Amino acid sequence: MTIRTSKPIPNFPTHGLLPKEETEAATFIKKYPEYDGRGVVIAILDTGVDPGAVGLQTTTEDKPKIIDIIDCTGSGDVVTKTIVKPTISRIDDETVHVIKGLSGRSLIINPTWSNPSGEFRVGIKRAYEFFPKSLITRLKKERRQQFETKHNLLQAEVQQKLVAWEEDHPSGSSPTEADIATKVDLENRAEALKDMLKNYEDPGIIYDVVTFFDGADWRVVVDVNESGDLRERQYHTFSQEDLLNFSVNIYDEGDTTSIVTVSKSHGTHVASITAAHYQNEPELNGIAPGSQIISLKIGDIRLESMETGLALTRAAISLIESKADLANMSYGEATAIPDYGYFVNLIREEVVGKRGCIFLSSAGNSGPALTTLGAPVGAYVTHSMVQAEYALLESVPERSYTWSSQGPNVDGSIGVSIYAPGGAITSTPLYSLTKSQLMNGTSMSSPNATGCVALLLSGLKAERKEYTPYRIKNALENSSKQVNENFNVGLIQVQKTWDYLNKFYDRFDQDIEYEIKIPDRPIIKRGIYLRESHETSSPQLFSVAVRPKFMKDAEPTSGDNNPKKFELENRIALVCTQPWIRAPDFLLLGSQGRLFDVKVDPTQLSPGNFYFAEVQGYDTTCSERGPLFKVPVTITKPNIITNGYKINYDNCSFGPGQIERRFLKVPEGATFADMTVKFATSSLTSPARLWLHLIQLLPQKRFSAHERKYYFSLVKGSCEGEGEEQVTKKQFSVIGGFTLEICLSQFWSSLGNHKVSLEIIFHGTQIVNNSASGCDVFINGNDSFTRLDIVTPVRRDEINPSIQLDTLRKSIRPIESSLKPLGLDRDVLPDSKKTFALTLTYKFNVSEKNMNLVPRFPAFFDLLYDSYLEGFSGILYDVNKKVIGWLDVYPKNFKLETKGDYILQTQIRHHSHEILEKFNNTICILDYNISKKVNLNVYSQIPDVFASEKSTLGRLSLEKDAKKAIFIGSPIDYSVYPKDGKPGDLLLGKFNLISSIKVDGGQYQAKLLIPPVPIKPKDTPIPIGNGGGDKEVKNITDEGSGKLEETTTEEEKLDNELMESIRDLQISYLKKFQADSRARNLLIKELENNFPNHLPLLITKLELLLESSKTTTTTDESSNEDNEDISSETAHKICELTDELLKKINLTELAQYYGLKQDINANEMAKKKKKENDEKKKAVIFAYRAKAQALAVLSDATTSSNELDTLFEKTWKELAQWLDSIPPISDFKNLQIYIIRERKAHRFGNALKALNKYLNEVGLTNDTIKEYEKALKLKLRLLTDLDWEVWEEFERKWKLIRIPPVQGSRIYHSHQHNQDHKID
Repeated sequence: MTIRTSKPIPNFPTHGLLPKEETEAATFIKKYPEYDGRGVVIAILDTGVDPGAVGLQTTTEDKPKIIDIIDCTGSGDVVTKTIVKPTISRIDDETVHVIKGLSGRSLIINPTWSNPSGEFRVGIKRAYEFFPKSLITRLKKERRQQFETKHNLLQAEVQQKLVAWEEDHPSGSSPTEADIATKVDLENRAEALKDMLKNYEDPGIIYDVVTFFDGADWRVVVDVNESGDLRERQYHTFSQEDLLNFSVNIYDEGDTTSIVTVSKSHGTHVASITAAHYQNEPELNGIAPGSQIISLKIGDIRLESMETGLALTRAAISLIESKADLANMSYGEATAIPDYGYFVNLIREEVVGKRGCIFLSSAGNSGPALTTLGAPVGAYVTHSMVQAEYALLESVPERSYTWSSQGPNVDGSIGVSIYAPGGAITSTPLYSLTKSQLMNGTSMSSPNATGCVALLLSGLKAERKEYTPYRIKNALENSSKQVNENFNVGLIQVQKTWDYLNKFYDRFDQDIEYEIKIPDRPIIKRGIYLRESHETSSPQLFSVAVRPKFMKDAEPTSGDNNPKKFELENRIALVCTQPWIRAPDFLLLGSQGRLFDVKVDPTQLSPGNFYFAEVQGYDTTCSERGPLFKVPVTITKPNIITNGYKINYDNCSFGPGQIERRFLKVPEGATFADMTVKFATSSLTSPARLWLHLIQLLPQKRFSAHERKYYFSLVKGSCEGEGEEQVTKKQFSVIGGFTLEICLSQFWSSLGNHKVSLEIIFHGTQIVNNSASGCDVFINGNDSFTRLDIVTPVRRDEINPSIQLDTLRKSIRPIESSLKPLGLDRDVLPDSKKTFALTLTYKFNVSEKNMNLVPRFPAFFDLLYDSYLEGFSGILYDVNKKVIGWLDVYPKNFKLETKGDYILQTQIRHHSHEILEKFNNTICILDYNISKKVNLNVYSQIPDVFASEKSTLGRLSLEKDAKKAIFIGSPIDYSVYPKDGKPGDLLLGKFNLISSIKVDGGQYQAKLLIPPVPIKPKDTPIPIGNGGGDKEVKNITDEGSGKLEETTTEEEKLDNELMESIRDLQISYLKKFQADSRARNLLIKELENNFPNHLPLLITKLELLLESSKTTTTTDESSNEDNEDISSETAHKICELTDELLKKINLTELAQYYGLKQDINANEMAKKKKKENDEKKKAVIFAYRAKAQALAVLSDATTSSNELDTLFEKTWKELAQWLDSIPPISDFKNLQIYIIRERKAHRFGNALKALNKYLNEVGLTNDTIKEYEKALKLKLRLLTDLDWEVWEEFERKWKLIRIPPVQGSRIYHSHQHNQDHKID
């Protein structure tokens, strides 16, 4: 059957999937097929490259495409310091060699593996610590479905038992107490299953990692399926379920095993653009299919694939060690200071300047406003890309993408060196389950340009022609295709660049970079940038320095460049491209550089617009090679608002990708603005997207600090043609006196033409006398009130002050610091300098569950590429060393699910020991959210502060330049402060001066200093004795007091106090002596003779008995954790001693005391009595608990235990009478007895429900760590009792996460316990 269509089906435009025609790359390879990148090694600094991705297997010469894969982030690091030796074991009727993994699994190894030492290093790693986030999301969804299937079977089984119980006990029957208890237990089983599923969070796969040295190389084996069987398997993919490929590296003599995976698909896509090779589909090839790749992963999966200073430095070191020819980095962040920072200097001076590696980086996607870039390569969209990649209804003009970052840098340099196509559909990692994907941005333009450069290097290498990064950059810029761009930056052209390189190959000055510096400014600049009104209101004169820079100038003096320096003498003609700049006509330039003046006259220019020009320096002996250097001059001359506060831009026309910029000076004193945007269409057309970008630049602040972006979708007005108008309003904060760029653009792919009108009205409400700086309002809680003077300098404005505080801020110092050199494998700088790491440890406590915490380090935050340090990072743990999250140079919000103690450990890295020592006592700021917000009252006059309980200042209008004094009252009631707030802490929140709280960017932050706690008046003591006499009753004798008789003389009183102190000291020393030592036994006998009825002595003896049993406790989860492995002999002693202790206390009298309501504030005597009875009650509970524990041991030790079980039940009931609640959730020791009782009765549901509640409520501190670990082990036993295997395995994994195994030990005899770890 033949299907006919009205039109012939065209071929798919595959040439547009990964554009090569527009850059002449396709033409170049066709002309020079062997110059396809072969012989060139390209490093990809990104999220990692998947070695299994389609097109990344081999080169055009059938060489391996990827020659090295390195994780520079450390996210895949596994500590493999624990050394074990194998033992021979019998498993499933097979004799095998086994080692014990840190997971607890018995790992079967291959006995034929070569391992001369016989030692294996073991580690453990959770998959979700280094799997890509998108993969984790997919796996969690799939694994939950599998888990719920098994869970539902358990739920159905419990429900069936409940139904059966109801059938056996119909309405009207009389079930026994035991029957009712059975039903309650079944209901609790069902409830426990429901609650556990509600709180389900997939722990993922936990891998055992084994590393060993075979005599020549390090080998790594990963238990990828958690089976424990490691024989005859080599894995490069974790499983078919995830399709995540990995590789490994070994560092620190085997102490660290690095599992390398990708953190996102981004890096694989980037590498494919640069160098993919499809043997059977060459039209899908990357730009340089013959080149080879080194993957340097700088995107840390723990930080949402954010790059870190650590990763960047390690990548730079790897670039040098690998001798890569080219490097691409499609990453970047905004900076406060351009061309400055630890990493920037390392790349410029070492990687490029000394080693000659050509480094390309993406400009960023932060446009379309000016001064939003980070690096040299911008993104461009072409017709073929539109056709093949974007499926648009109509073609749009070729241009740079709307969001491509724009120059200049704040130091005047253009920033962007070249444009390249900024989109592609090409390979992605296997785990994404898609062979290819569309991605666009400067992240795609940079690898395209990198591939183009690789073609050029391939040709130069093939023809044995030397080159330098300076020569290549100069050729690229002078051969580019002009694309009508603001700064005359062109689109890369491979063939023309090749021709240029060959034409001027013999000129040695092609290997020189001519540095431009303008030294007469506070910060040395690389261009002229006039932006503010004071800079553009009069002519400006600049002294410009130009200096030739030779390759390897930074090397120790070798004299290699001296002959060239001597010979260099450029006869320069200076050409100004616009009439409003002037420079000398000629300049004779030698190797030591020259100064010349440039005059810029902005007064000739119309305000509100953008202007660009250059002073170009040409060699008069060879002008056709293009300018040797350029001095960029950028002017954004702001409009000055004539009416004081309002400006309109009417009927601005837009088409696809069109950008309009306006610049204006924000009125002095303005703090926010109202903006109204009106949209209309000129004809019937499609919906469109418009982009409004607002930026103000402040010295040494990132452009993002005062940036606003708004996106508008034109729907209604755009679809209905003329006469329909769409209106949008916004409020945003501004800085008075600084230039505001208003950049409005239609998205490049939005079709149709539209008209837009803007109206901006500025407002100003300022505080003129607060002691804090910037936009902070400081309120001293030690004062009754804080006065603020409000002024409205722009226009008549309305104020309505209010303050709400919602954050508690604490400042803490480190409790420990450690300064050490790092390892030699990854952290030695090019000049052999060691990197040092300063580790600071902070400890803090949280008293509530589910609190949000933001740790802050102002000295290091918001500094990455412009950081003066190599790097800063941190890890937040609980006291069990469970990782809560990771910290970098940006604030992170951590949710602390449990109350208790937490540890924050930070690391600061630098090669200077002396610099790091200055940070030894760095303060950490902790910001907590508070559940109950604090509102402060605002008063119009001082008397109101003391006379009124509510604010007396409401909405008020102020004329222009009017001032108004307001008074902020400090809280009088101290209870409004959060309970965790201490004197000296701060409460933070917002201070709104106007009614609207929708001002984008806000206005002021309020800070309230928490004052000292008020002193409570002491209670007046009531005299005790006959007739109100003041005779003191020192000692009260009763059954268990152990006190001495009442004394009358002062001397006897002191003697008795001394004897009591000696007695108490002796008792305290009993625990310090070794068990069964002669000294302990003698001291016990002496104390028993002197104080036979003293309760603390009896309690201590009982504690010593219980502690003696703990010394034999194993750490195995199968051990009897309920009774601490107490021996029968010890159990008998415990029963005897508890009976003796209980006889010393009048239980009836004590019970009667607690049966009456006690007024503890009546007098000191009553308080004293309560304290004594509380101690007795604790002793009673302790005794009954110990006896019940001992009886449980004796019951388990005998087959005929009915009598012991009866006695245990009786003891439990006596204990229960003294407990505040049943089950006793608040005390784990009492809860253990309750669980023993329920387990004896096979009421596992009751026990599990109670234990889950304890685990949910317990606060993790150093005091509760051991009990918490016991509770987790006990939960595993209960799940075993219930035969809930799916939940037992779930909890076993989470136990490894919650309490990570201790690493770094040597275990030469692996403990075998095959009951818990099945071998598949």
